[in-house]
Amino acid sequence: MSALDGTSAPVPADELRRRYEELARRHSVELRLSAVVARGGGISGLIGSAAELTANPLWLIDPRRRLVSRSVVARGSDLRPPDLDLLLGPCGPVDVASAKPVLIPAQPARGLARRHLLVPVARDRRLFAWLVMAEVAARLGADEANLTQRTAFHLATEYAVQRRVARASWNARAAFARQLVRGSQTDADLLASADYLGVRADAGRVLVYIGDHPSDELRDDEVLSDLVARELGVEILAARGREGTILLVEVPEGAASVAFVHQVKRVMWHAMARLGEPEAIVGVSAVSRPDGLQRAYRETREVVLCIDRFGRPPNTVIAVDDLGPARLFVANSDIGSVRRYVHDVLGALLGDAPGLADLLRTLQCFFATGRSVRESAARLGIHENTVRLRMAKVHDLTGLDVAANANDQLSAQTALLVLRLEGCPALPPFVECQADADPEQPVRVKKDTA
Repeated sequence: MSALDGTSAPVPADELRRRYEELARRHSVELRLSAVVARGGGISGLIGSAAELTANPLWLIDPRRRLVSRSVVARGSDLRPPDLDLLLGPCGPVDVASAKPVLIPAQPARGLARRHLLVPVARDRRLFAWLVMAEVAARLGADEANLTQRTAFHLATEYAVQRRVARASWNARAAFARQLVRGSQTDADLLASADYLGVRADAGRVLVYIGDHPSDELRDDEVLSDLVARELGVEILAARGREGTILLVEVPEGAASVAFVHQVKRVMWHAMARLGEPEAIVGVSAVSRPDGLQRAYRETREVVLCIDRFGRPPNTVIAVDDLGPARLFVANSDIGSVRRYVHDVLGALLGDAPGLADLLRTLQCFFATGRSVRESAARLGIHENTVRLRMAKVHDLTGLDVAANANDQLSAQTALLVLRLEGCPALPPFVECQADADPEQPVRVKKDTA
């Protein structure tokens, strides 16, 4: 037969044999990689199997340029991981939707001593990683290109499956957190859910509420939860509230409650700064048992409302116990009325006259030490008689008898609370030492040794 009568010329036997052998090699690669996926070998298993099918080294590098996995037995695999930016430079933007290998030529002048194959590991236009093969012991040809492309395909499937599993787990844990906060399930239901998720239903927890700002993009609650859990080294359940994020921070066995709440405050301040939200409004509860989480949620929302109405940096991460019952008045009263109240109570101490800042500071320290003159003197580094003289001066200027009159004590403490929220320079912030703390230094939880 010939092309003149509409039929194609016969394919030579050598060409048929070559095509058959190529298809057989591709089929073998596909069977090998599919078997790894079927037995749950995961990402490292796929890289290991692919490495056994080539003499060249392989690297899997995530979009943040971190090495995820690499071949460990192939010749040349002791080479340093390639510079991904250097590889991507000459080829420009890579279409991640195609997932086709890109051949990067050797360019010694740019620091590329050998050729590389670069394949995006992607699915639905979402880039998970880059698979790189260097030309070291075998020439980069059709077989190497097919191996990297099929490995990248199965890696993308593995990443996508893991994301779906992680999302399902996250949703289940978030639902459990909402059940705890709402108190909407029976004890038996909560215990069953906890067993399924591998968490403790009866653990003491600190509830953290992070308010959303109307103009902000919705924060990534998973990223925030992972960051706080990593720094504190504890289990965290997270969920979305009506107007913010809820974190349920498990208290370690043997941890002192007050000290742990302080640690949570510091870590939250650091975490929000790292995530680009240094002025995020955060309320932190006391340590609560499961049946107290509903109340803890209400209290932290009141704290967030207080900060939102009166707070100024650095007073953006505050515990419920820092505000006390006065938060109810501050959170729910008319803003103008609250400010007039503060002026009526402590207005005589808010001027620029010399010594007024010392009077405010001494008054705050007096309450912080349980109205102890001796402890106040020790903290302020002054004589006890100086404390008494200053308290007498406060009485003369304001008419408040904070040493003996309970109503005057409550009035003064409420007014001081608002002033601290507003960042009065004479008064200490609610989060100690946050301005000079290193946000990159992890904070570890110290346990009681008693």
